[in-house]
Amino acid sequence: MGVSVGWGVLAVAAAVAFIFGTDSNHTDGPVGRAVPPNSSLATSSASKPLLTLAEYQTVLTSVEQAIRPAMDRVVAATTLAEIDSARIDLAAVLQKQWDYLQTITPPSQAREQHRGLETAVFVWDRLQKNISSANVTKSNSCGIEAAQPTQVYEAKQDVYRAVKSSSYKAAAEDLAELNLKFGELMLPAEPVAPPVTDRRAANGEIIQRTGRRGSGRLRINNGDISDVAVSVTNGNPSNPQVTIYVRGNSNATITGITGTYWVYFKSGSDWDAARRGFTRDCSFEKFDLPFDQASDWEISLEETPAGNATTTTAPPF
Repeated sequence: MGVSVGWGVLAVAAAVAFIFGTDSNHTDGPVGRAVPPNSSLATSSASKPLLTLAEYQTVLTSVEQAIRPAMDRVVAATTLAEIDSARIDLAAVLQKQWDYLQTITPPSQAREQHRGLETAVFVWDRLQKNISSANVTKSNSCGIEAAQPTQVYEAKQDVYRAVKSSSYKAAAEDLAELNLKFGELMLPAEPVAPPVTDRRAANGEIIQRTGRRGSGRLRINNGDISDVAVSVTNGNPSNPQVTIYVRGNSNATITGITGTYWVYFKSGSDWDAARRGFTRDCSFEKFDLPFDQASDWEISLEETPAGNATTTTAPPF
């Protein structure tokens, strides 16, 4: 029996040293094996001592330091496959830290804050199930696939924002009220968005012209900030008589139009001359009524209560 009592005393001392010790060969959290509630070493409250604020700060710091390398791997990834691998590793690290947080007794004045911290770290469950590069939007509003750097950036952002959630921010703020630091070490800087191109054609540039010429004339007033490409067609807007580029807050005129025609226009950002279309923020519209070459027409591409022509959304062209 004397051996049993002596072991119990040593177990308490070992548990305290275990929580705050360090080990250069251990990177995923506090040193050693956390004592689970159903362990034979956890038969009394002495195996889960009430921590002081200083001791609890040590726990918070160790949790952040354990998570940070996994977050760094997410931000440093260069392919979707690397992000998925890093995401899974991050979820495992977060789960391990969440398990560890269940084994400690925070200071009495930090009990509510500790529950908030557990909620923030529980994001491992979502990372395992719902966040994946498979959810990245491949095609944008212009009907084209986003560039690989953009897909990688969006996948990184999904993971980063999942971790830096409202629960994470609330936990950091609540702990700060007790002069406890959390949140400064765990997250690296946000992923950097790839450079964004913003190519434009010249105002009034004829993008495309086919077929014979007529006597029709169309003046275009673009009072919007977005650039547009206006197509005059006798049928399919993808095969127009003529398409002209009109910059935002600018005017341009098409001449040489023949027959009865329809007017389509598309707006957006970053003009790709090779595909005769924008690459971002696209919209496609058409005027509901036809025009004829017998008259000189003028259209305004901004909504106005005094307007006498309606437009509707058109399929991408």
